[in-house]
Amino acid sequence: MRLLLFRQRNFRNLALTAYRPPEGLSAVVGGNAQGKTNLLRGIHLLLTGEMEGGLQDQIRFGEGEAWLWGEVETALGVFRLEATLTLEGRTFRINEKPTGLKGLLELPGSVLLSPEDVEVVLGSREARRGFLDRLIARFSARYGGLLSAYEKVLRQRNALLRQGGNGLSAWDQALARYGEEIMAYRRRFLARFLPILEEVHAALGGKGVGVDLEETAGQGLLEALKATAKEERERGQTLVGPHRDDLLFLLAGRPAHRFASRGEAKTLALALRLAEHRLLWQHHEEPPLLLLDEWSEELDEARQKALLAYARGLPQAILAGLSAPEGVPVCWMEGGVVLCPGG
Repeated sequence: MRLLLFRQRNFRNLALTAYRPPEGLSAVVGGNAQGKTNLLRGIHLLLTGEMEGGLQDQIRFGEGEAWLWGEVETALGVFRLEATLTLEGRTFRINEKPTGLKGLLELPGSVLLSPEDVEVVLGSREARRGFLDRLIARFSARYGGLLSAYEKVLRQRNALLRQGGNGLSAWDQALARYGEEIMAYRRRFLARFLPILEEVHAALGGKGVGVDLEETAGQGLLEALKATAKEERERGQTLVGPHRDDLLFLLAGRPAHRFASRGEAKTLALALRLAEHRLLWQHHEEPPLLLLDEWSEELDEARQKALLAYARGLPQAILAGLSAPEGVPVCWMEGGVVLCPGG
């Protein structure tokens, strides 16, 4: 997939009216706080619906809404995408027709690599679990719906627990029904994802990568809820289920968040995103747009070369940083405006 044209209004600190990225690999270069990261985040939000932070973080200070628009070329033709963000919510359109996130999932979209990805490896179980859930939702609209339904039941059940826990049976049944389907999705997805992750990680010079899904309700969620009922009433919260599970990334069989060096964690985080890109490529039978923020940060020369070799083989990839690799077409960014050779 290729991004032909991107426009925006009031998105973060961007001031550009139009950006036409070149084909193949190109770079957006500029100093700190000039808008490079926000440019990539705006494109990624438009193409996937994913955003960093709340709605108020996306809208320029003092404005009531932000607007994003883009034209993309896919194997199925050219599509015009539009997103409108307000403090009350967001709306999407494809070819001027309203759509939801489900509509965006039908297109290859984009994959964004950023320095913050290392927190998926080294951070909390919430960060690791959130990565997995967002990734699976890109392949299955049903999975996203299951998560929403589960979280709604979970809130209701926790509220009832705080009130003493009487009448939990119906909520237990609903939570177990949604929760066990979520867990089954996770297991099936990881079985498909792991071989690709192993291959990508090895290509980056890493060794012995693995994943382990630690489930808090291994014997069945309904049975686990019954077994923990007394403690849950005392604590006023649900203690087992997919909202408490952990996704462990393993290096040489050991949990990466405990034993990995910063360099090992950075390599693994890069492998996770490139494996995501590869899997989406297989799913859509064409590659998503690849976006690389601060592309060279904390990567040694060998891994930089491996990353650039992958990006050069794509119809389009955009990297952002303080400098560009040799031979890559450059657009300059300053004060939220992008200037490319030839307009």
